[in-house]
Amino acid sequence: MVHPSLRSALQALTVLSWFHLLPLHVTSFSPPRGQHVSSIRPVRSIITGMIPLSHDGASRQQQLPLAISNRNRRPSYTIPLFAEAPTATSTTNNIEEEEEEELTPAIIAEMIEVSFLQSCLQLSQGYIDVLKLFIVAVKAGYEDSLPLSELHQLVETCPVNSAGRDLMKEEKELRFEWMKVVYEIMNELQPDLKIDSSGGNESDDDNTAKNRISEVVKAMLSIQNELQNEEETSGGSKDANVALTNLTVDQMLERSPSLSDLNESISDPMEKAFLTNDIRVAMMTFRVLEEERICNQDASGRAIAGGGASEETVPRPPIPGT
Repeated sequence: MVHPSLRSALQALTVLSWFHLLPLHVTSFSPPRGQHVSSIRPVRSIITGMIPLSHDGASRQQQLPLAISNRNRRPSYTIPLFAEAPTATSTTNNIEEEEEEELTPAIIAEMIEVSFLQSCLQLSQGYIDVLKLFIVAVKAGYEDSLPLSELHQLVETCPVNSAGRDLMKEEKELRFEWMKVVYEIMNELQPDLKIDSSGGNESDDDNTAKNRISEVVKAMLSIQNELQNEEETSGGSKDANVALTNLTVDQMLERSPSLSDLNESISDPMEKAFLTNDIRVAMMTFRVLEEERICNQDASGRAIAGGGASEETVPRPPIPGT
């Protein structure tokens, strides 16, 4: 059964995957002769920058004539999106089927495959929502006691290809590194549940990545202890969990001399980008864990028995007419 705290995030990933697979008969678009249109640009150009896209006035002026010329065009669908409105009975049956659906390793691998590239694209624009879904999916594999090498193989052989092309070597390495960061953090936070986080083949490149990830995880745990000590010293006025989840990459480097030294010692732009993104994934993993902890509490802050939230225990906003 799917853990209640993961349901909304997993359903969002399922919807994201469904839109990649939805067969719509849309009138094909042909670019001007001599021009090439790519559906998704390679992540290599994204991971080295991770900065918002330009929104200067010149680009808007270039887009404006096209928007004006297209505003009166009719949609190019040749069939309606929905043949008929779903009935209440069918909706209820679908919800019951979703609740009974088991979260299999293949489904987890598909969610990781679908959310990875979208995470990279969103990070380049300053958004983190899909990265959270990626972390939740990897965490689900961890909680299912899947060794990282096995989960990685399932992702590699996943029949879904959300990019519409073969991933580049750097993209595959980045995806595996993000998965390993999540596994290593979970292993440190749950010493009684140690899941194999090795990649199967340890080459020189793998050792470099392994050392990089190890430094990031150790720095994150060290900063967590520092913030907890600050909370105790302040008598509870400083919330360690809030401070930890609100950290930025620059603040991480300032608080961790060893991580800062590692960052300064790296001259290769690609390796430096990998380190920066490992830090982002590590910080976001702690944020996901904190948000999950809050979801599993009742209105008084006590943990809910069974780890699941119910309508009786979770505070909800007043809704007129209910």
